[in-house]
Amino acid sequence: MADSEDFWEDLLAAIEDGKVIPVLGAQAAQMEDGTLLYSWMARRLAEALSSEKALRLPENPTLEQVAAAWLLAGGQSGILYRRLYRLLRDEPPAPNLLLKDLASVGGFNLYITTTFDRMMERAINEVRFGGGERTSVHSFWPEAAEKDLPARKSKLPGVSLYHLMGRVAASPEFAVWEEDSLEFVCALHQQMPVLPHLARDLKEHALLVLGMNFSDWLLRFFLRVTKQGRLSENRPVSEVLATSMLDAEPAVPTEPGVFYFGGLTKNIQIVQSDVPSFISELVRRWRKLHPQAALPKTHEETAPMPDGAIFISYAREDEAAVLPLKTKLEAQGCRVWYDRERLLPGYKWSDMLKDEVSERCSLFISMISRTTEATSEAYYHRERTWAADRAAGFAPGEVFYVPVIIDDSPFDFKREPRVAKDHQGTICPAGMAPDEFCRHLRSIQLRRTGH
Repeated sequence: MADSEDFWEDLLAAIEDGKVIPVLGAQAAQMEDGTLLYSWMARRLAEALSSEKALRLPENPTLEQVAAAWLLAGGQSGILYRRLYRLLRDEPPAPNLLLKDLASVGGFNLYITTTFDRMMERAINEVRFGGGERTSVHSFWPEAAEKDLPARKSKLPGVSLYHLMGRVAASPEFAVWEEDSLEFVCALHQQMPVLPHLARDLKEHALLVLGMNFSDWLLRFFLRVTKQGRLSENRPVSEVLATSMLDAEPAVPTEPGVFYFGGLTKNIQIVQSDVPSFISELVRRWRKLHPQAALPKTHEETAPMPDGAIFISYAREDEAAVLPLKTKLEAQGCRVWYDRERLLPGYKWSDMLKDEVSERCSLFISMISRTTEATSEAYYHRERTWAADRAAGFAPGEVFYVPVIIDDSPFDFKREPRVAKDHQGTICPAGMAPDEFCRHLRSIQLRRTGH
């Protein structure tokens, strides 16, 4: 279903009409290097609390497991919230490109999150407002005096972000583990009558839920509360449910992923997808529909990168594979030149690309796919010709042109320059690169640039 043109056309049309509200979960909260924020917080919290009490935890605990272990060991619950507040205050995480891309979709003016962090707020401020703190932020807390949206979605000025499970604070005003989440959802159910704007928007709009990490029963309860009706009701129009891992029987996902749950109609169709790929494809299609409506980028995003970055050449059809590769390389300390971030508006982009490939980059990655091998005329072929010309000037044995195969394309390349055949291609399915490969490229970049 996720690769169905009808699905994407219907979804994009609904977004353009202002009928869709994105709802973010913990699995969508990725830091600048691609690390899941809540996995990072769980590790850091476990390290801090283990110095006070012996906690029985798995090797890579979840935040839920850390909280439960602490409370079972007799720890005070208030310490959990204070430690998390200080952690996010002292080491505020920066959002990655995934959240920034989602923030750039102009059809969204209201984002809802079930997380307590501020990364989506930062992403919206950076992309929409050049870093200025102009996002209107609201949050639900059972005892708060002001918790409704100030107006219906269609009347909200600018861009708004609503935290359904509270927002990080020094006091326990946000949900850390499943018992907290249950209390928040129960309170939300009870207080819907005094939240007229939020209640009607949740009921009447389609919800595009990205990376929800609730357990199956809590997710069902959450949907029942937000849609304010039985999930099994039959209606004439179908909605779409998408997730990365799904059993055949359940009516809602049992694992974190993506799903699309319609507005006044609630029939559910299941679709398989993962959060990064879904967002990448959504943003790609949105930008294709609105090429002149790109939001202004910040100076940091558009400023030319110092010499020696790794240049990634790819077909637009393969764009979903770029982010995983870029994220993995940057996690190993590599500096990567990615055209979505670095092409300056108003400049002659063809000259910028040629300069980057022919003079500035330290390594050139050619992302090879069935698309690049089947297409005889495309701009990436120019990039690869420039890279091949430059590769001829390197000493024997020095690596510059790096072939990366992202699908089941054969190794006997037909469209690649001859230099690609002189090097062993590396298989990176959908852009997922081996650690050893990334470390190797980092060592070459470090040797050539000194940083």
